[in-house]
Amino acid sequence: MTSSYNVQHAPVGAFASFTLGSFNRRGGFASQVGRPGESNLYIGYREGDGDFFCLPYFEGHSGPDVPFGVTLTHDTRMRRVFGEQDIRRELGWASDTIRAGRLTLALYSPFGPIPDPRTAAPSEVAERSCPALIARLELDNTGSDKPMTGVFSLDASSLRDLESTSDGRLVGVAHGRRWGLAVRPEPGVRAFQAFAPENALDGSADRLFRLGKTGGLLIDVPPGEKREVWIALGFHDAGTITTGIEARYAYTRYFRRLEDVLSFALDRREALVKEAVQRDEELAQSALSPSQKWLLAQATHGYFGSTEWLDTALDDASPPAPLWVVNEGEYEMMNTFDLTIDHLFFELRYASWAVRDVLDLFVDRYSYRDKVKRPGANGELLPGGVSFTHDMGVGNHFSPAGDSSYERPNLDAACFSYMTHEQLTNWICCAGVYVARTGDKGFLERHRGLFAELLASLLHRDAPEPGARTGVMALDSSRCGTGAEITTYDSLDHSLGRARGNLYLAGKTWASYLVLADLLRRCGDAPLAAESRAASQKTARAIVSAFHEPSGYIPALLDGSSTSAIIPAIEGLLYPHAMGLLDGNAAEGEHGELVRVLRRHFQAIVKPGVCLFPEGGWKLSSSSDNSWASKIALCQHIARVILKADLPDAERHEQAHVRWQIEGSGYWAYSDQMQRGVPVGSRYYPRGVTAILWLDEAPAGAKSPSR
Repeated sequence: MTSSYNVQHAPVGAFASFTLGSFNRRGGFASQVGRPGESNLYIGYREGDGDFFCLPYFEGHSGPDVPFGVTLTHDTRMRRVFGEQDIRRELGWASDTIRAGRLTLALYSPFGPIPDPRTAAPSEVAERSCPALIARLELDNTGSDKPMTGVFSLDASSLRDLESTSDGRLVGVAHGRRWGLAVRPEPGVRAFQAFAPENALDGSADRLFRLGKTGGLLIDVPPGEKREVWIALGFHDAGTITTGIEARYAYTRYFRRLEDVLSFALDRREALVKEAVQRDEELAQSALSPSQKWLLAQATHGYFGSTEWLDTALDDASPPAPLWVVNEGEYEMMNTFDLTIDHLFFELRYASWAVRDVLDLFVDRYSYRDKVKRPGANGELLPGGVSFTHDMGVGNHFSPAGDSSYERPNLDAACFSYMTHEQLTNWICCAGVYVARTGDKGFLERHRGLFAELLASLLHRDAPEPGARTGVMALDSSRCGTGAEITTYDSLDHSLGRARGNLYLAGKTWASYLVLADLLRRCGDAPLAAESRAASQKTARAIVSAFHEPSGYIPALLDGSSTSAIIPAIEGLLYPHAMGLLDGNAAEGEHGELVRVLRRHFQAIVKPGVCLFPEGGWKLSSSSDNSWASKIALCQHIARVILKADLPDAERHEQAHVRWQIEGSGYWAYSDQMQRGVPVGSRYYPRGVTAILWLDEAPAGAKSPSR
């Protein structure tokens, strides 16, 4: 397997990444954008006055180098680029180590519990929110009698040196005030700016030619010695950075400028590396297969690259007012609810306060009340209820209250239509799991009146008359105009795209009724809890009764208008299970009939020619070549833990999914929407952290199932 693939090395909550790893492509620093950086990276070394050996993380020159119309005298020594056969790479949960020739480059992206700024000590918040990474560059010159010069550099506009703005406490370069790289002063390490890295190796005393657009570090290594240098890679975006809701980055309360970020990271280097190593060891000691470990590691790097830890208190005299945002990768939509529910289990592990705050914001600003309509009805509007928007905005602009950036009317179950029913189930399921995992009584009390509204809204989207209800969504939101609702699988075909009568959404509706029953019970409302529980049973009967014996599975649309086979039929099982509402052996418990039928459904379709690609990758719908990698990870967990399904070729499947990310995605780091293993959207994406669920399947040291 090639080692040519990008990884987002990202601090927590800065919407920034230092991306590298894809051969012959640009990368480096990128801030406030959903794509890799655009710098050529020149990382390597020269032995004596010989050739310059470097890693292949840059694009070749497209023409002659004639800055200012002046032809420069070029160094006659060659730039030698390490090839595939020369590079060894190991991706950890919080690190990335690359070895080639006499060079080792390790990048550390530490993460752990994220403190709530309202209750945590300022020093703890400062440490966790510092927008910086640590890199270790090791140069081994023990086998040579010649001096070695190491290079860690890149090209970019507006480069400046850091020595003159840090009173000599930092050695390095920066791009304006937004990002930079630095070390502490030490003999034999110096910063440079030049037109090209070779110009910095020509022995000139003028090492800071400030017109140069290539800059970085030069490291001297005497003959027979080995040297390591620790480099801070930092970001800083000051001031108010959002509109609609005005907010700044939380870290700006503690770090006034880029130099402060870099200094803090270098001073805390040992602690940062220690935490990264702890995360790496935690994953390494888990029972996951090598492919699963790689997928979770790559997904986690991508998740943090899309996070924004904001503060709506714009002056330091006011107490922190945190606002958590996860951008939707390349699309840059903010807190897309379809992703929020899939990030849920990762965020409950590391930042449960962020889950609470996002759910509260959906209620306070991004909820709405609508009517519903029958398919084909002319203007007849029926009682609807409360639901939530698809997202909170895009590109650091928060949408007006009650609106998303995505949803549009008059679209007949096509991309960009409304997802009213889907988002209703998402809020309910997120809230239920949050309460079950945290026991947050304040959250329950704050929203106890809303729970009754949510139940009424679910029921109204089935039918206005209680006697006509089947337990399945049958009515579209009035917000759709002449159109119809869709699901999160918006770019798929009829099998998963249309919301009305959809098997996948029926499963989440069943889960929502069951979850709401528990929330209402916790609030002491026994009659409504019983009504919600009865509704869940009606939904379960609708799903079970739709099982088609001749084909051996349930059709994607319960009215039979689509006979496609879909894996996400099982997705709704996750949320009651996570709340402890399913028995340990779910197939024999209260909801056993539904679980047994879904297991039959699943076992019948996860086979070649139906819901498996020829190379072993999972195909979410038998009638579409689009698959979402994050949803595959989620459904795998459900299949193993709840359905107790037999997956004899599990590692072969995972190896195919790794190839999707490395050979298919490559430049775009973690990608989610894959068409036959090639990303067609949802690139540079955070959603893959659904794979965190795999860590709940077996204790460390236990044998992985089906390995």
